[in-house]
Amino acid sequence: MNILRLTALTLFAFSTFNLPFSTRGAAPTVTQVAGGYYHTLFVESDGSLWAMGYNNYGQLGDGTTNESHVPKLIVASNVVAVAAGAYHSLFITSDGNLWAMGWNGNGQLGDGTGFDQHSPEQITFNHGVTAIAAGDYHSLYLKTNQLWGMGVGGSLGNGVNPGGSDTPSPVLLQSGVANIAGGNYTSFFIDVNGSVWATGVNYNGQLGDGSKNYRNFYIETFTNHSIFAGASQLAAGPGSGHGFYTFFGVGAVISLWGWGDNFNGDIGDSSTSERDSPVEVLTNQVAGIASGGNHSLVLRSDSTLWAMGDNSHGDLGDGTGTERHAPVAVGASNVTAVACGEYHSLFIKSDGSLWGMGLNNHGQLGDGSTFDSPTAERIIPPLQLVVTNLALPSGTNLTFSGLNEFSGGTVYVLSSTNLLLPTTQWTPVWTNGLGSGDFAFTATNLVNVAIPQQFFRLQLFRIE
Repeated sequence: MNILRLTALTLFAFSTFNLPFSTRGAAPTVTQVAGGYYHTLFVESDGSLWAMGYNNYGQLGDGTTNESHVPKLIVASNVVAVAAGAYHSLFITSDGNLWAMGWNGNGQLGDGTGFDQHSPEQITFNHGVTAIAAGDYHSLYLKTNQLWGMGVGGSLGNGVNPGGSDTPSPVLLQSGVANIAGGNYTSFFIDVNGSVWATGVNYNGQLGDGSKNYRNFYIETFTNHSIFAGASQLAAGPGSGHGFYTFFGVGAVISLWGWGDNFNGDIGDSSTSERDSPVEVLTNQVAGIASGGNHSLVLRSDSTLWAMGDNSHGDLGDGTGTERHAPVAVGASNVTAVACGEYHSLFIKSDGSLWGMGLNNHGQLGDGSTFDSPTAERIIPPLQLVVTNLALPSGTNLTFSGLNEFSGGTVYVLSSTNLLLPTTQWTPVWTNGLGSGDFAFTATNLVNVAIPQQFFRLQLFRIE
C-alpha cells in the first residue's frame, strides 16, 4: 500500500549560501523525551518543545484539540525538562518555573480550576523548580528538594483521601527528596539517602511493601537497607486497569528490581506472577529504565536497549509482536535515554536522534501516519530557518543544501512571521521535487523587505 506521509528533511546536514542570515545554529538534537497514554513530548538542544499524538484535552499545548501525526513546535526556547501524564503535560523553563497543559479534570495542572488548558499555562512564578513527574491523573514537582503535588488525592501522599488538590500542595515530609516518579494513582520518591518511599493504590502490590494496603501518605516501602539502601533511579508506568509496577537501580552495581502487576511479563523476571515485594531482574549494568502500561525498557551500561512485556503493538521494537517475560535485546545501540507511553516506546541515541516504536493510532510516533511500527523508526522534527531581512533587498533568493535520507519526495518551503503558528497556517512559498542523497535547490524571490523577520520551515512529502 502506498502511504502518503508528511515528514521532515534530515536535521543533520543543511546549510545556506548566498545571503547573510541567522539560523538556529547547528541542527538541534533531542535531549529529553516523554510519553503519555497516546502522545509524545520531546525537547531539543536549543530548548524548543515539540509534541505529537492525541490531543483531545489540549495536552500537546498547540492551542487546539486536534491530534497531530507529525511533531509540532509548542515552545520555541528555554524548556529544560518535560513530563507526560495520561492526558496532560508538564515542562520546566530555564527560569525554574513550571508550566502545564491538557486535561485538568482532577486539578492535575495545579491552576486552581478543573478546566482543561489547550496552551501552556504557567503554574509557578517564584522559580526553584528542579524536577517534575506526571502520574496519570496527578502531577509532582521538586522545589529546593521539597516535594509538591496536585491532582488526585492519595497519590499525592499528603494524607488526604480521596480529596486531592487543584493547586500545588506541599507533601508533609522532610526535605531531601532526590528523585520522583508518578504512576496510575501512585507516587514514589527516593530521598537523599537512597531510601524509597511510596503512596497510593496498592491492589497489585505496586507499592512494593509486601502488602496490598492502600496508602494516602508516604511510607518507606523497603526497610531492608542492606539490599535497598542507595537506590538511584525510579520509574512508574502508566496504568490501563491491569495494575502497575516500578523499577529502580541500586548501589554501585546498579541492579534492577521490579514489583507489582506482571500479567504480561513486564517486570521481566521470566514469569507472569504478580509481585508485591521486589524481585531482582538484572544483577548489574543498568543505566536507565522506563515503564509503560504493560511493557518496560532497560538501557544497559553498554548503551544497548532491552525490553520486556506486552508486544501486541510492537511496543518492544523487536519486530516480532511476541510477548516477552524476560529482557530481550531490541537491536538498538548507542542509546542514551529511554521513555515509554502506554503502548509505545521512545529512545534517544548518542547522536541526538529520536526513535520510536509501537502503537501509533493517534500519530504518537510522529511519522505522519497512524500505523503501528514493530521496529524502531526515527522521529524527525521539521527543520526551521530564521531569516532577518535587515538591509536585504526584496526578492532575494534563498539557496538550501543538505542531505535527503529518504527516496525522493516533494519539498515544501513554508513561511511565517510567527514561529508558534500551527504549520497549517504557514504560507507555502516554494515546492519542487527532490531526489535522494545530497541536494541543493534555490527558492527564488522569498525575501520581503517589508517584513523585518521571516521564518522558513522545510518539509518533505514522500511516498512509501
